[in-house]
Amino acid sequence: MSQIKTKCVFGPVPSRRLGLSLGIDLLPYKTCSMDCVYCECGATTRLTCERKEYFPTDQVIRELDSVFAEQKKIDYVTFSGVGEPTLHSGIGAIIRHIRETHPELKICLLTNATLLNDPALVGEIAPVDLIVPSMDGSNDEELFQINRQAPGITLEGIVEGILNFKAHSRAAIWLEIFILPGVNDSMESAERFRRLAARIQPDKVQLNSLDRPGLYEWVQPADDATLDRIAEVIGRSVPVEKIAKHAKRVENDAHRELDLAQYNERILKTLRSRPCTAEDLSATIGIESERIAPHLRRMERAGLVISEQGLRGTFYRPAK
Repeated sequence: MSQIKTKCVFGPVPSRRLGLSLGIDLLPYKTCSMDCVYCECGATTRLTCERKEYFPTDQVIRELDSVFAEQKKIDYVTFSGVGEPTLHSGIGAIIRHIRETHPELKICLLTNATLLNDPALVGEIAPVDLIVPSMDGSNDEELFQINRQAPGITLEGIVEGILNFKAHSRAAIWLEIFILPGVNDSMESAERFRRLAARIQPDKVQLNSLDRPGLYEWVQPADDATLDRIAEVIGRSVPVEKIAKHAKRVENDAHRELDLAQYNERILKTLRSRPCTAEDLSATIGIESERIAPHLRRMERAGLVISEQGLRGTFYRPAK
């Protein structure tokens, strides 16, 4: 399966939650309404709640049409990327285009839920099949410590926004909670999360924790025992699952036909979306990890990538 990275479209990549996911990234680096301490894309450089056409909407649609003409197997088209997708004022037009031209495709929106009180926005995104809003704090103190959101964003506003969306859409809702040790992993936090989840009544809660390098060394993953305890508390009100840590490898022999420059570019396209270990790249682009690991070291010596130690081993990023 070929991998694609245009200005705004990337993948498809094997997602831990969504199978083969074709990503749509509508924001320039690094524009968001939050500056989360665990973000794998780096620190937010443009903290904003302003909705506008950050990239031309017709350009995104042309890129999608080009990808759809090539890709035959896609489980989800997913709005995600380096920032908050709903900041793009053309997201509704893009969703409508996908619905009209490829009604068989499922659409997912990953969102921090900061803008869901906007009636116009909710009308634009209502047709999606699945929304995955995040809610990382059980109170405002935890929320700001983890998400460092733009001024005016509160936990109550996020909850009301999700409820507002729920009242206007039939989409499935998977509420994601990122557990950060020492911040929101206490049993008191778990009970507050349970009450919030009971109020929202999502289809399920997904407990997540650090899997790739975060912004700061103090940001560490929660252990399984802690996640299990929190899941048990929240599970008294709504279904809960812990997100699996690793995607399965996608078989792909197409790389055998690539020359060295094409081989490097395929790796770099994936790394531009997120930092990866050799194992991650193996799962994403179908190159055996035992082959790709030494090649990554050669790319590092050549100044094409840089490496850093993470929780699961050595992660690689494109060199600046």
